[in-house]
Amino acid sequence: MSSALALFLIGAASQSVEQRQVPFWPDAVPSAIRAEVDGAAALETVRELGAFHRVHGSPGFAAAAEHLRRKAEAAGLSDVGIEHFAADGHTRYAHFVSYFGWTPEEALLEEVEPRSRVMARFPELPVALADYSQDADVTGELVDVGAGVAAADYAGREVRGRIVLGSGPLPAVHQAAVEERGALGFLSDFPNQTTAWSGEDRDLIRWGHLSPYQTRNTFAFMLSKRQSQELRARLASGERIVVHARVKARLVPATYDVVTATIPGTDPDAGEVVLTAHLCHESAGANDNASGSAAIFEVARALRSGIARGSLPTPRRTIRFLWLPEIAGSQAWLVSHPDIARRLVGGVHMDMVGGRLDAIHGTLHISRAAESRPHVVSEIAAAWLEAVTRASARYAERGGDPAAGFASPTGTREALVADMRAVEMGSDHEVFQESSFGVPMVYFHDWPDVTIHTNKDQPENLDPTKLGRVAFMGAGIAWTLAALPDAEASRLLVVALTAAEHRLAQAHLRAALAADPRDADVARREAQAVGVATLRSVAALWPGVSATVREAVTRLEGTAPRVESRGSDPRVPVRNPEVRGPLDVYYYDHLAAALGPGDRRTALTDRDDGAVLAWEALNLVDGRRSVSDIRDVLCGRYATLSVGDVAQYLELLARAKVVTWR
Repeated sequence: MSSALALFLIGAASQSVEQRQVPFWPDAVPSAIRAEVDGAAALETVRELGAFHRVHGSPGFAAAAEHLRRKAEAAGLSDVGIEHFAADGHTRYAHFVSYFGWTPEEALLEEVEPRSRVMARFPELPVALADYSQDADVTGELVDVGAGVAAADYAGREVRGRIVLGSGPLPAVHQAAVEERGALGFLSDFPNQTTAWSGEDRDLIRWGHLSPYQTRNTFAFMLSKRQSQELRARLASGERIVVHARVKARLVPATYDVVTATIPGTDPDAGEVVLTAHLCHESAGANDNASGSAAIFEVARALRSGIARGSLPTPRRTIRFLWLPEIAGSQAWLVSHPDIARRLVGGVHMDMVGGRLDAIHGTLHISRAAESRPHVVSEIAAAWLEAVTRASARYAERGGDPAAGFASPTGTREALVADMRAVEMGSDHEVFQESSFGVPMVYFHDWPDVTIHTNKDQPENLDPTKLGRVAFMGAGIAWTLAALPDAEASRLLVVALTAAEHRLAQAHLRAALAADPRDADVARREAQAVGVATLRSVAALWPGVSATVREAVTRLEGTAPRVESRGSDPRVPVRNPEVRGPLDVYYYDHLAAALGPGDRRTALTDRDDGAVLAWEALNLVDGRRSVSDIRDVLCGRYATLSVGDVAQYLELLARAKVVTWR
């Protein structure tokens, strides 16, 4: 940090000499929030929601939504309701074509020869029946087809009129076995997400999904590895196995249901803060994602209670809470509410936030706002995280008052294990932050979780202490965005300035190690640009510090190197206004819909970080940046890549009419 800017920081922080729990709040504010948050209550909400099998557009989801609506009303929240968006196989939300809902009633899988036994039953075991299975009452010989996806898997095997056992992706097995070769249906042991613990628990049964667009679906039953390996061994020994499948379930036109509630602010023109969680998933779906849904409900309840008690004032900005069907519900809601979307100044998304380390083998991560949309919400989140990790570590090491360590009486006492990291994909925040909507969000998530999408994602794996800590942080971030007075904003500006200088220091280190001097300059320039954008987001929310921000921006901009264009691609992509939101919306793949079968892989998307880079590449298409400009931003803010890699991906988007060329 330059000495001049260091002196400037001290001047901007002239009010701040005493130590605070959170630098930009008097201690009375985090203490008031902490007094209201109850991690044990959040865990009880998890248990309540876990009773519902919460598939998009299903009676179970509708029942869970109604349960949460009643809780929101009882908590005294405002504007409580459930919005219904058509999910019928043809209604569009921008480019996204909605898919059908699903009404499952019961299902039974049993072996009838040579043994007589029940193998799986729904709804007693909710994951036993793959989503979007349909009516059946059939008996057939069981045939092992391996993965069941490629033609070679069926060589020498007659499957017509039989039931197959396949381990590949369910829609692909259905197409190959049922649609193309006449199988009656199939059994699946399709594996869960890969982690270091994959395969250790042979009794995990994965939640499976057929295509919600395919009205000719028959059925799939889900098995554990132990069950499937036993069946495969028997079949390999020459044993003839006959099974009976009875299913009562249908794809039906339905709705994506979104539960909404607010804490109204005093200034309707100041914008809104948003907290989101997806309400869906299999029963119990405790960590994924009853935990996030319960955590933002606890944020809402705690803040509303503090306001009612008078320990917290009414915020300036409205705080909006949304419980949605994952990604598809966010897309439908944002497309349908462009006026509200434009008012959203920033927010928090929570998806899997309560897992015990010993149970799920994962820790908590908070992803920063997208690099294409730098925002002070990331630094606000980092400050609240630091407050909790510091206090929880002090309590774990020294004992004392459990409340001071954010420890629930019925929860763990360990220090919180968590980190801040760059933006990651995989949940609703990527819809909100997509450039069509541009809402800067931080994303709370546990990863890995060895129970995700399985029969063992149960409330017993969750920790009320962790849920309380997460709710406290979420409430603190939301409250800062909604209620921080201008008088305290100079402290927040110091935090943002310090983060900007830290990022510049990291860029200098990266530049020193860069093989290409031009990439070194790009790294420094983009670090400066992110810092400037973050500072300007402070001024946008707290105009009282605008003059200080202008001076800080002038100083930072003076540090940016000039970057000479070399080997550039001057073409300028322009976004198709009909394509708003991510290209992948849960089950919907827009590139596949636009381009049909064929290889859509590119050098950019094949990278380990390809999902983020591809998403950000489209976010950066603004009708002004060239291909080379987009490459430079990605290179400076993420990782080194070539102009050719970016060009190849944008050319793919052009073929799909997602972009055109100026």
